[in-house]
Amino acid sequence: MAIRDVRGRGRVIHGALAIAATLGTVGALLLAVPANAAEEGVTASVSPSCDDGGTLTVWVANDDDIERTILWDIDRGNDGEADFGDGGLFEINENRAFFYTNQEDALYRVHVYTESGTDVLDQVVELDCEPTVPAERYYVTRYDGTVWRVTDQAIQRLTYADWQAAGSPQPAPAPTDYVRYAWSSTISAVTFFGQTRDRWVWQHVSYDEWARAGFPTPRNAGWIEGSTYYQWGTSDQIFVRDVGGVRHALTYAEWRDSGFEPFERRSSQGFSKLTWDNSIAFFTNTGAGQGSPIGYDRWASEGFPNPSSSPRFPGDQVWRNYGSPDIWYAGPTVYRRINGAEWAAMGNPAPEVRGTPARPARDKDCRDYGSQSQAQADFTYWYPAYGDVFGLDADGDGVACESYKY
Repeated sequence: MAIRDVRGRGRVIHGALAIAATLGTVGALLLAVPANAAEEGVTASVSPSCDDGGTLTVWVANDDDIERTILWDIDRGNDGEADFGDGGLFEINENRAFFYTNQEDALYRVHVYTESGTDVLDQVVELDCEPTVPAERYYVTRYDGTVWRVTDQAIQRLTYADWQAAGSPQPAPAPTDYVRYAWSSTISAVTFFGQTRDRWVWQHVSYDEWARAGFPTPRNAGWIEGSTYYQWGTSDQIFVRDVGGVRHALTYAEWRDSGFEPFERRSSQGFSKLTWDNSIAFFTNTGAGQGSPIGYDRWASEGFPNPSSSPRFPGDQVWRNYGSPDIWYAGPTVYRRINGAEWAAMGNPAPEVRGTPARPARDKDCRDYGSQSQAQADFTYWYPAYGDVFGLDADGDGVACESYKY
């Protein structure tokens, strides 16, 4: 907190003026002793202490009945500039105190003087109230009973033998928080052994460990260690998989709350479907059309990813069996017979003809058939592959053996 640059005045009439400034943080080290001075019946002293987070107290007293004007200022850092002070008219025997908070330890020059310029007190003191931190601390995580040895350089999980070798010190409860994502039941414990992430210890806790910790209510977190962020090549959605294996499609707000965590781009993988069929496939290689259909449960477990859609996929097949008008489709999502509208949605691709018979080895003529209809059926069967292979249609009108007398 910034302190006002003020020069203080106080009129002291046979009484005491107390001016206190609260500074620093709680600690144990104090480098100064009270100082006293006297001038023209006025005395002053300064006493630094670590009470109430660090207190600098300046006492000014007038020993006679002569009213005098007293000025004072305090220079934090001893840099030649007054940082704060205050003033006013004080009646006989009235005490006053002023409090200024500052979280930094520092040198302080305290100057008290008369209106004529005579110094009453000019003293430099130091507040050093940072808490003394032991070089080695011991903590226990409640969820699993692990004892930790913590120093400024390292965080060590101790075995029972390690703990005994250290003299079996009494560990303090570890500063542990319990968190989860709002969309997952997975609970993680994070123990803070410092301010930076490299001083945090994470653990995905089981139900038994959560029970051992006393069933603490987990808070919702935006980011949890061990989470995997990724994006499929078939969608602009960003997904996260938590340490319990639960997957979720992030909203923009959720991604923002993670600190815009970087994500892996899985550009050749993803989920797709046909424009004319709702079946979804997971593709291991979208460019090659390599994939297989998935059911609802798999889709749900993946966080309901939005599938891309296409009328066809690379490497898919459209065919019909020789002699049949039915068209079939085989691809990563479906394998089935399709109707005319579905075939049209694909762009009416020419189907591959499968099962074409070998060219007949022997010749036939109309007398080899018992009726014209038998001849016509044989003609129709062979014609798509080899035309009028037996010469049954003399005039080329598509009617076999039409002039033959049966």
